[in-house]
Amino acid sequence: MVSVALPIEAGSPAEAVAEFWRYVTELGPAELPAFVSPAEDELAMQAYVADEPAPQDPEED
Repeated sequence: MVSVALPIEAGSPAEAVAEFWRYVTELGPAELPAFVSPAEDELAMQAYVADEPAPQDPEED
Protein backbone atom coordinates (compact mmCIF):
# COMPACT_ATOMS: atom_id res chain seq x y z
CA MET A 1 0.00 0.00 0.00
CA VAL A 2 1.16 3.51 -0.78
CA SER A 3 -0.44 6.55 0.82
CA VAL A 4 -0.02 10.27 1.29
CA ALA A 5 -1.50 11.83 4.41
CA LEU A 6 -1.85 15.57 4.93
CA PRO A 7 -3.44 17.39 7.85
CA ILE A 8 -5.98 19.60 6.09
CA GLU A 9 -8.60 21.79 7.71
CA ALA A 10 -11.45 22.78 5.42
CA GLY A 11 -15.06 23.84 5.60
CA SER A 12 -16.33 20.95 3.48
CA PRO A 13 -15.15 17.65 2.03
CA ALA A 14 -14.91 19.24 -1.43
CA GLU A 15 -12.67 22.02 -0.09
CA ALA A 16 -10.50 19.42 1.67
CA VAL A 17 -10.02 17.47 -1.56
CA ALA A 18 -9.19 20.65 -3.49
CA GLU A 19 -6.63 21.63 -0.84
CA PHE A 20 -5.15 18.12 -0.88
CA TRP A 21 -4.54 18.30 -4.65
CA ARG A 22 -3.08 21.81 -4.30
CA TYR A 23 -0.52 20.50 -1.78
CA VAL A 24 0.31 17.47 -3.92
CA THR A 25 0.77 19.62 -7.02
CA GLU A 26 2.84 22.31 -5.28
CA LEU A 27 5.14 20.03 -3.29
CA GLY A 28 5.56 17.25 -5.83
CA PRO A 29 7.66 14.13 -5.41
CA ALA A 30 10.81 16.01 -4.37
CA GLU A 31 9.21 17.26 -1.13
CA LEU A 32 6.05 15.27 -0.42
CA PRO A 33 6.64 12.00 1.43
CA ALA A 34 4.77 8.88 0.40
CA PHE A 35 4.34 6.10 2.94
CA VAL A 36 4.79 2.51 1.80
CA SER A 37 3.83 -0.54 3.83
CA PRO A 38 3.39 -4.19 2.98
CA ALA A 39 -0.29 -5.16 3.01
CA GLU A 40 0.45 -7.93 5.51
CA ASP A 41 2.45 -5.68 7.91
CA GLU A 42 1.26 -2.06 8.06
CA LEU A 43 3.60 -1.40 11.00
CA ALA A 44 6.56 -1.89 8.63
CA MET A 45 5.76 1.47 7.00
CA GLN A 46 8.62 3.37 5.37
CA ALA A 47 8.54 6.97 4.18
CA TYR A 48 9.95 7.83 0.75
CA VAL A 49 10.69 11.20 -0.82
CA ALA A 50 11.20 10.88 -4.55
CA ASP A 51 12.63 7.36 -4.95
CA GLU A 52 14.67 7.33 -1.73
CA PRO A 53 13.80 6.17 1.79
CA ALA A 54 13.36 9.14 4.12
CA PRO A 55 13.63 9.32 7.91
CA GLN A 56 10.28 9.49 9.70
CA ASP A 57 11.80 11.04 12.83
CA PRO A 58 12.43 14.80 12.48
CA GLU A 59 15.50 14.38 14.73
CA GLU A 60 17.11 12.18 12.03
CA ASP A 61 17.13 14.98 9.40
